[in-house]
Amino acid sequence: MATEPIPILDDVVRMQKIDKRNLLRLINELPEQCETALGIANNLALEAFDTTPDNVYITGIGDSATAAVMASTILSEYASIPVITGDGVKLPEYVGENSLVIVMDYTGKSNSALRNMRSAKSRGASVICLSGSGRLMEQAAKDGIGRFTIPPGQPLRTAFGYLLLPIIVTIERLGLVKGEVEKLSHAIKLMKNAREVLRFENPTVRNKAKQIAHRLHGKLPMIYGCCGHLASVARRWKSQICSNSKMLACSGTVLDLLSGDITGYELISRRADEIGIVLLHNPIERSPYAHLVSAVEETLDQFDVIVADVQGATITEKMFYGLYLGDYVSYYLALLNEVDPLATEYAQSLEAKVVGSFESQAPAPPVTPANQEEA
Repeated sequence: MATEPIPILDDVVRMQKIDKRNLLRLINELPEQCETALGIANNLALEAFDTTPDNVYITGIGDSATAAVMASTILSEYASIPVITGDGVKLPEYVGENSLVIVMDYTGKSNSALRNMRSAKSRGASVICLSGSGRLMEQAAKDGIGRFTIPPGQPLRTAFGYLLLPIIVTIERLGLVKGEVEKLSHAIKLMKNAREVLRFENPTVRNKAKQIAHRLHGKLPMIYGCCGHLASVARRWKSQICSNSKMLACSGTVLDLLSGDITGYELISRRADEIGIVLLHNPIERSPYAHLVSAVEETLDQFDVIVADVQGATITEKMFYGLYLGDYVSYYLALLNEVDPLATEYAQSLEAKVVGSFESQAPAPPVTPANQEEA
C-alpha cells in the first residue's frame, strides 16, 4: 500500500536543506526576544524631564524605520504629545531643545544615525540611542547620551523585538503614556499562543501561515491593512516577503484601495492568477472596515483575495499578532520558492555600489561644552 506523500511545507528534511542557517529558530524565539527586550528597557537608567517635551522624534532606516512606525502607531493612540518618525537621513528643523529624539541603528555603523544623534544633541534635545554595537554606541558613550545596548549579531529583520519594545517602554517610563507595558506583556503571551498554531511542526492542514503561503506562492502579494494601525503591519509583511522569500511585494491600506489602487486592478484583471491580495483584518472589530472587506472581496472576485484574521483585544496585541503571522508566512514562502531565507545577494550587491552615497552630507557639529551651553 502506497504511503501518502508528505505535504511540501511539512517535510522537515526539505526544510533543513533550504534553511541551512536556521532562520526558523529566530522566528520561533521572537516572543522570548520581546521578553528580553522588556528587561533591557526596564533596567536602563533614565533621567526624568524637567518639563514634558513638545514631541518625540524616532529616526531609523529600513527595518529600524518599520519598528519606529509601529512604535509611533501604538504610542500615538494614547500619548499626550506627538510621536513622529523619520527616514533617518536628516532631522527636521522643528526638532529642538524641547524634543526627545530616539536614534535607532542596530549595527551602529550608519553615518546618518551618528549624524542625527549628534545633531539632536547639538540642538539641545534629549537623546536616547538604541543599537547593538559600533561607532554609534561608542560616540553616545563619549557624549553622555542615554543608550540601550541590545544583543548584536543577528540579521536586522529578526531583531524586531529589540528595536520596538524599548521605545514603548521608554516613553511610558518617562511618563508620556500609561498602560502600554502591561499591553506588551499580553501581546507577548498572545504571540506564544500563536506560535503553537503557526510553527513548522503544525501541519499545513491546521496551519494558517502555511495555507496563506500556498495561496501567495508564484504571485505578486498585495498586502493591505484594514485600519490605520495595521498599515505598518502590512509594511512589515511586505518587507519580510521581499527579504525572506525573495519575492516582490507591495503594501498599503484598504483606504488606498478606495482612493485609487482599485482602478489599477482593471486592466490587470486579465492576469488575476498572478496577483495575491491579502487583507489584514480583525474579525471582531465593529467598524466601517468590516463592510469594506466584503466590498473588496465582491469587487475583486476575479482575484484570490485572502482575508487574514488578525487576533487581539488591543491595538498592541493586533499589531504583534499580525507581524508574527507575516513572519511565518514569509518563511514558508521561502521554502516554497526553495531559496535560503537569510541570503542577501542582491542587497549586498546594491550596498556595495552605493555605499557612501547617502552618507556624504556634512556631519553635525561636534558636541562640546560651548555649544551645549548655547543650546
